[in-house]
Amino acid sequence: MSAGIRSLILALLVLVAGTFGSWAQASQPSPLPEPYRADEFPELVQDLRRWEIVSLGAFPLILFYTRLGFDFGRYAESGFLAEYAPWPFKSEYSYSPSRDEQVTAVLTAAALSAAFGLVDAAVLKIRRSGSP
Repeated sequence: MSAGIRSLILALLVLVAGTFGSWAQASQPSPLPEPYRADEFPELVQDLRRWEIVSLGAFPLILFYTRLGFDFGRYAESGFLAEYAPWPFKSEYSYSPSRDEQVTAVLTAAALSAAFGLVDAAVLKIRRSGSP
């Protein structure tokens, strides 16, 4: 037997062995979890989860705009002094907010995010009540 024929037989045996191995695996149950059914969770729990997702998803954007709004408010309140210039125009000599101001900005953003989630929940409830 030549080396080419031996190589061909070996390649065929490897392919056939791989095929038998995949057939055996197909009979085993899937390791993936079963998808949720529509009636598995109460509607209130689904609505709370949606509120949580919307509120937490909106928080980073609302925090950015809240801090930007605080910067612009401080800038206008100071009489438009360069030291209080808002974010894109700040320098190393610009005003740095105190810890209390930063906490106020974060709490304001958290409250606005929660309100944003409540508005989404209200819109969802109105849509559900209007549809047959």
